[in-house]
Amino acid sequence: MRKAVSPQRDTFASLMGRIGELPGLAEEDERYFRDIYDHLILISDMIDSYRDLWTSAMDVYLSTVLNRLNAVMKQLAVIATIFLPLSWLTGFFGQNFGWLTGHIGHWEAFVGVGVGTELVALAILLALFKRRGWF
Repeated sequence: MRKAVSPQRDTFASLMGRIGELPGLAEEDERYFRDIYDHLILISDMIDSYRDLWTSAMDVYLSTVLNRLNAVMKQLAVIATIFLPLSWLTGFFGQNFGWLTGHIGHWEAFVGVGVGTELVALAILLALFKRRGWF
């Protein structure tokens, strides 16, 4: 629309001074052309206003989408942070440490230490997240 209206407005602007000089035109014809020119200016301004309004609406929409994405990323970061030490401890205790099980005592105690360490790490992380308002 803007590409169609702007050239017409510019053409009418350059011709407005010369329209009155044309022979055979009545004064009401000159008013008619002035009215057309006023309408072209009004339409051009409306197109610019709508373009600005559309740009603002698009910015608001993108801002809303990015805020939602940030909330999801925050939740995923919390979940990943919770599972990182648990995965490390599971991998560490999942190795075959014959000498470690021998030093702890029985294999039930070894499992208790492994699960207990994971639960303590999980409790510390959850308390930290709750204190900061992340969870």
